[in-house]
Amino acid sequence: MKNNFLELFEKCSEELKTLALTHSSFAHEHKTESNERIEFLGDSVLETIVSDYLYRHLKKDEGKMSKVRANFVCTESLAELAKQIDILPHIKFGKSFKGSSISDAILADTIESMIGAMYLSFGLPSISTAVLDALQIKSKLKNGIKPIDYKTDLQEYAQANKFKLEYKVEKYLLENGQENFRANCFIDGQFLAFGNGSTKREAEQNAAHLALQKLKK
Repeated sequence: MKNNFLELFEKCSEELKTLALTHSSFAHEHKTESNERIEFLGDSVLETIVSDYLYRHLKKDEGKMSKVRANFVCTESLAELAKQIDILPHIKFGKSFKGSSISDAILADTIESMIGAMYLSFGLPSISTAVLDALQIKSKLKNGIKPIDYKTDLQEYAQANKFKLEYKVEKYLLENGQENFRANCFIDGQFLAFGNGSTKREAEQNAAHLALQKLKK
């Protein structure tokens, strides 16, 4: 399963492979393009692939399908794949980047960048099976999973209690130049909790988790 994903990525052009594996710290030092734009593309492609499969094979309502999808496209799931295929040694980091600060979010972003490169090279139909198999989506659905999506849970809680929910996200730089995000969560205009993360999605999930804990107390 994992080999099919890697084999497909290896068939991409050298230019796309290099781009997908170029961290922003390396790009900044060498005045070249990082994998942030292609990661943005890969993120959308991944959600499309998973959404299409769930629509065809999971007879649930929109809310439940959203929770299941979040479980498959979350940082933890993608980082686990990155570790399984041992992609870390191939990522280009700048000299200023500290190895100890390589987070799961960076690994997850790299997987999305690789998916973006594969999409540009071969198109959606040709890469869907490899992506689904690499994430073990078919087997996990068959065996049953417990989706974790704090943001959706908080949205449902807010709707049930007639609260107005809002996130305000700020981007900032860490000491090594890496981008990070802080998501501030507001209920009826009042600040409730914040969460940090290497991606906007991760920061919002962390903020939602803390907000739920406070509300349920």
